[in-house]
Amino acid sequence: MSSPATLPGAGAPRTPPKVRRPEPAPRVATPASALAAFRAESRSPVVEPDGEEWIVTFFWRDADADEVLLFVNRLTDERDLDRSLMERVPGTEEWQLSYRMPGDWRASYAMVPKRPGRPAPWRDLAEQASLRAALDRGLPDPLNPQRMRNRVGNPVSVVELPDAPAQAWLAPRGPLRGELTRHDLDGRRPWVYRPAEFTAGGPVLVALDGEMWVGELSLPAQIDNLIADGLIQAPLVLLVPGGDRLRRWAELNGSGGMPDWIADVLLPWAVTGHDAGTDAADRLVAGQSLGGAVALLTAAERPDAVGAFLAQSASLWQEGLADRAAAMPATTRGYLEVGRQEWVLLGPNRELHRRLDASGVRHDYAEFNGGHDYACWRGGIADGLRALLGVRAG
Repeated sequence: MSSPATLPGAGAPRTPPKVRRPEPAPRVATPASALAAFRAESRSPVVEPDGEEWIVTFFWRDADADEVLLFVNRLTDERDLDRSLMERVPGTEEWQLSYRMPGDWRASYAMVPKRPGRPAPWRDLAEQASLRAALDRGLPDPLNPQRMRNRVGNPVSVVELPDAPAQAWLAPRGPLRGELTRHDLDGRRPWVYRPAEFTAGGPVLVALDGEMWVGELSLPAQIDNLIADGLIQAPLVLLVPGGDRLRRWAELNGSGGMPDWIADVLLPWAVTGHDAGTDAADRLVAGQSLGGAVALLTAAERPDAVGAFLAQSASLWQEGLADRAAAMPATTRGYLEVGRQEWVLLGPNRELHRRLDASGVRHDYAEFNGGHDYACWRGGIADGLRALLGVRAG
């Protein structure tokens, strides 16, 4: 097996296509009532009913800013950033921007201010990575207590409307009941979580981008909660770190060799050292974005080792990847979900769902009103685990 530094594709990271939103985000004029509520209660965003939908108004206080960009996951179009500039309330330090959204919407967001005499952080950037870095380092909303950290570890705020799917297993109910350890394996440093209820030979969950799931978005805590509520079998959890941007692109793209590493290195190691089960039917790979694509490919191309996938917003823009994923055996089980605001990925994931249905692959399919966003994935992963690791009758 190749080392991480020499995996196929390691020298040629690729990026998804930058395509404009098919329709502009539903920006509307800010109601006077929203500004009044903001001033009276110092809260943001202000959410008000508007027929069957809701007007969501974001506010920001900044006397020194020349401009303020509101970066909302997948409402902001990176090909049309001017449309996401907040409006200054004349004669004040207040900035505002409103959207009309359905009641099941959830998203992370941040503000990016431009300071006098300095260039706007989001303009005149030569390549996509620089733009993404600028947007990922925006500032959280100080008037919104709901926060999380994005992939680069920066705090961002979260907005969710009244009908957004519940994330009932997210909050820890106390210290972890099992044991979380970290190990060195073939140039990587995976974590292993062994729930207190796990028994030798039991099911295995491989979670990609593991560094996202061992902090405040604790996947082990969610698993503890699901086990305590009698909803899933206790799995041995292998959390594989994604690493920095270049390494992640090299290893998680469609030619990066990760499915074979999971099957030939990670899982045998877990069997010999951590009592993992050997039945492929009880082994599940979960991932988001590029990791979601790897979860699909592992199930499709290594059915000898893995029998199930949990793919969230899988990066099916990669050439030929959907065809490879669609060729998985009919014995595979899966959970596939994508956000309705993901205009590049929604169509390909819908089409993959159709093809898997036609070939008899048993899987659940879900669409959520959100974007390419851990604010949504952190709840959806629990739904996928319930579907794939649900307690069996008898």
